[in-house]
Amino acid sequence: MSSSESATTVDEVLKMLEQCLDTARAENSAEGYFALIYAWETRDIAAAAARFDAPEELRRMIVVFANRYFTARRQFRAGGATAKAWGLAFRAARASSALVVQHLLLAMNAHINVDLAVAAAEAGLPWADYSRVDDILGAGIAKIQSRLNRTTLFLRALDLFAGDFDEMFTVFSLKAARRHAFDLAQRLRAMPESARPHLIAEADELALRLGERLLSPPLRDRLLLAAVRLSERNMSPRELLALIDRA
Repeated sequence: MSSSESATTVDEVLKMLEQCLDTARAENSAEGYFALIYAWETRDIAAAAARFDAPEELRRMIVVFANRYFTARRQFRAGGATAKAWGLAFRAARASSALVVQHLLLAMNAHINVDLAVAAAEAGLPWADYSRVDDILGAGIAKIQSRLNRTTLFLRALDLFAGDFDEMFTVFSLKAARRHAFDLAQRLRAMPESARPHLIAEADELALRLGERLLSPPLRDRLLLAAVRLSERNMSPRELLALIDRA
């Protein structure tokens, strides 16, 4: 399966994410951080699909959602126009000295604040199942955080000091972002198809501004990021990816 194709099944989504990871490793690119976490989350959600009220709609949404990422990535690599928030994330992965957590947040910002609403509108997953995904994602937060803690002593110390509070805050923030995406999806479904691109473009502009703030935060947050940067392991993206992925 070539990287130019779109996925049609969940299995193909997972295979294409592995291809993205292989490319990131070969290119020593920070793009791999998001692809790795995305693959973990997709496997967890797909494994639980049978317990959902609308499993086929869930699987369809997984595919539509992932194809938004694959399309943006393909367009960027071909030098074409892509969503602004994704362009920012991909450029940072190539040329920025951003932290691992910043790279992840940049990609998540584009994917949740823009792509998720479009995918939810197209797949039509009911709210009960949509919100059930939050529980699966929340359950994976501790694993993700423990792996990210390997990259910097500061995050590890913060995790120990904060106890479960930082995990709860992360889950709450993720739920809020996903709820916003669902509300946007409902607006998209309610309007004529010809009017949807304008609303999607508005969401992309907002995500772009959020992404720019992630890269150039206010002073207080810059001091926090500086502390993380000082303690982040002096490794290449390929080495950091291997460290995060290690069981």
